[in-house]
Amino acid sequence: MTLYTENRYEAIAFPDCQRPFLFHYDVRRAGDAFAPHWQDSLEILYFTEGESEVLSDAHRVRCLPGDLAVINCTDIHHIRACTPESAYYCLIVDRAYAESCGIPVGELHFSLCVRGDRQAGQIIECLAEEMDRQQPYYESAARAQILLLLSLLARSHAAAADPAAQAHDRRVEMVRSGMRYIRDHFSEELSVDAVSRASGFSKFYFCRAFKEITGKTVIAYMNYIRCSHARQLIATGEYNVSESARRCGFSNLSYFTRTYKKYMGALPSDRSAGADAARR
Repeated sequence: MTLYTENRYEAIAFPDCQRPFLFHYDVRRAGDAFAPHWQDSLEILYFTEGESEVLSDAHRVRCLPGDLAVINCTDIHHIRACTPESAYYCLIVDRAYAESCGIPVGELHFSLCVRGDRQAGQIIECLAEEMDRQQPYYESAARAQILLLLSLLARSHAAAADPAAQAHDRRVEMVRSGMRYIRDHFSEELSVDAVSRASGFSKFYFCRAFKEITGKTVIAYMNYIRCSHARQLIATGEYNVSESARRCGFSNLSYFTRTYKKYMGALPSDRSAGADAARR
């Protein structure tokens, strides 16, 4: 059985050439589980309610309603609610499409937080209206709005990549390597030493960079992935709690139960909560 494993590289599947983007409205609640991930495409968030913290490649910013956060291609990132609830529009644009239209999103470094640019917010709102009403030719109108937004951001809120950032990029790639290793080996007996060795760096250097870039310790990230996968196994109904724990690298059932409750917000025996969470 192959299950989708979150918290890693996301291979974005765009619907078709008429819609080389994904657009949706998301609501986050304080305490919701979250995990760092990355993708090759550009991600733009437009905040409408509450307060959120965005972490992207070790850079942190708090965003309020009306702010935009721009996640550069391949940046490791996550978002969490800082108020009881926060909400935002999420736009993910196919990198190849943007670059075919003359906007080199992979070569530009966009500002993480765009504040006070009312025109950018209005474009997102027009895009949301087009996608909601779906009148004739709405996909063409949506693409036009997206290109207008990308042009605005590239002109006013981006700069060419800084060669001095190469050292930082190496640290990010080291962390990505560790995340991939954890993803591929989480069901085995796994230690921080093994992960750091696989990345090719010392344990101290690797752990410090991992925490700075992802906002999580290596152990916390590893446990989240294991519990997240166990949640999916339990939700299928094909595996009981102890089988799911064993398949996800936990040899001690009581430790698994405590860890699962910490990261998933419910006991592993609560199948309804696990199924609801898995669908989110």
